[in-house]
Amino acid sequence: MHLYESMYSGFCDLANEPMEIAARIHPSKRKVFDALVDGENIEIAVRNDHGELAKASIHRDITLHLNDRRGGIRDVSYASVMGGNNAKFAEVHARGFDANGEPVIRQMPDRSFRLVFCTMPPRAHVLGDAFDMDDFGARLTRLTKARITWDDRDVFHIANAGEADIRAILHFLQTYGKD
Repeated sequence: MHLYESMYSGFCDLANEPMEIAARIHPSKRKVFDALVDGENIEIAVRNDHGELAKASIHRDITLHLNDRRGGIRDVSYASVMGGNNAKFAEVHARGFDANGEPVIRQMPDRSFRLVFCTMPPRAHVLGDAFDMDDFGARLTRLTKARITWDDRDVFHIANAGEADIRAILHFLQTYGKD
């Protein structure tokens, strides 16, 4: 079985910006992806043609589907992008939003930020199936004076934000759906 991760950006040319790719991969995903690339045998249960559960090993690399700003999709190997990319980001985790997949806010070298979710909708949010992505996104993008744009399903681009904006975003994430 081969694993694919799709990424899109209206701001960046992902196919040519490995640091941006690294910034958009959630720490939980990176841990699994790196383990696969390093040769760890990870098996999953899948249904075969007869509907029976069977074990399948996942291929040692991940294919990244990236939008190409000139049009179309470019497939890139995760290992080739991340192999030499040890980008370190200042980041803060929004504890209490999604157990085992807490979102992170990462500061980029240009002082913009990326709010990165492990999955959207979240897997373990208090609202469960009632989590409304449209409401969540609309409220988040209007939360502060900082320009926040929903750039991909799991990524929000925050063009410019001060400490108060980041604190407001963290508070929003930690309390969303709990009132």
